[in-house]
Amino acid sequence: MVRFDAYTLTTQAAKADQLLPLLYFFGDQVTEGRGFHTFGSRASVKDADGDEVGYVQWGGKQEDRVMLEVKGARTPAVVEAVRASYPHRCTRVDSCADFDAPGAFERVLDAVLGAKKDHRLYGESRGDWDDFPELGRTQYLGAATSPVKLRLYEKGKQPEYRHLNRADWCRLEIQVRPQKEAKQAYAGLSALEVWGASKWTRQLAAHVLAEHVDPHPPGTVWKVSERDRKLEWMLKQYGPALVSLADDCGGWDVMGLTLREMLQTMKGRGDEA
Repeated sequence: MVRFDAYTLTTQAAKADQLLPLLYFFGDQVTEGRGFHTFGSRASVKDADGDEVGYVQWGGKQEDRVMLEVKGARTPAVVEAVRASYPHRCTRVDSCADFDAPGAFERVLDAVLGAKKDHRLYGESRGDWDDFPELGRTQYLGAATSPVKLRLYEKGKQPEYRHLNRADWCRLEIQVRPQKEAKQAYAGLSALEVWGASKWTRQLAAHVLAEHVDPHPPGTVWKVSERDRKLEWMLKQYGPALVSLADDCGGWDVMGLTLREMLQTMKGRGDEA
């Protein structure tokens, strides 16, 4: 099952004391300190094992903007709760799928390396794959500056999970950092829809998850201006006439000059549209 594994958001529709309880479980420890990224204050929530499960930041130069980040097993429930109550913008989201069967890592790795080759992606391997594979292997895709990155790793071989004796357990995870208008769009996408971030993540969704995912680009969402709408309407109505004029003029460059002269003539007559 595909699910959220990390989520970062900003909102002006909630206060810090409204968001913090969404992270907190009985027995957790909450520590307050100075904020990061020009926020004035930060409250970190750690579980009984001392691992941070998330934090909330507020104040400082950010004024009434509040930031929340959650990671790990609590992420799906927190995302559901926030989306049900508070409009927000998503600044980072991780979506993952787990596999637990003999040879699962190798099969998923074949698909990952196939996407790497097909789309000429930067990749990096971590761990000692040759002499100490029992310590866990990790494969990364995507440059450090890319808004979309991926990691495949052997979850069951991490020190904190070895006692479970699940050596075949691996996780495929993408990390998306939406930009500008896309932050609003990603605040409503499902964990599966996040895999529509790029051509290569959609390829992996089809090959590994057996799912078709529509495109959801994390970059700036292009908005059609009123002028563009008018030009599109003009081209639908008069496209053939413009093509004919370009042919008669000997090319599109000359046609542009011809249209300019026609507009200047109309302006001189006082009947410019």
